[in-house]
Amino acid sequence: MDIYVTEIKIENDEMKLFTDKTTAGMTLANRMIVDSDNFSFIYLLDDGEMFKRLHFVQETWSMLEDHKGKQMIVNDDIVLTDFWDELNDLLENIEGNNNYGQAFEEAVVSVLRQ
Repeated sequence: MDIYVTEIKIENDEMKLFTDKTTAGMTLANRMIVDSDNFSFIYLLDDGEMFKRLHFVQETWSMLEDHKGKQMIVNDDIVLTDFWDELNDLLENIEGNNNYGQAFEEAVVSVLRQ
């Protein structure tokens, strides 16, 4: 199942993320992947039966860059404790790597800097 971040609010040192579907009862899968065809970073959540894909589409990337390091809370249910480490690992891998496609790499590098 795909879940999309539809709204981000900044409160103090927190990024409050709101989604198009519930995340109640889900836990962290401690893994992030990308959908380079649709320009999305995907954080994996586990509902106990299968992984759910939490999408951060390109329109959210500037907020991620502007508020790097803030604690991220999804729907008041889940704290993404390792989000920034996972994202940084991906960013290191994407830059200069043609496996993700040139357009995706260029978009990522132009918005998300390490």
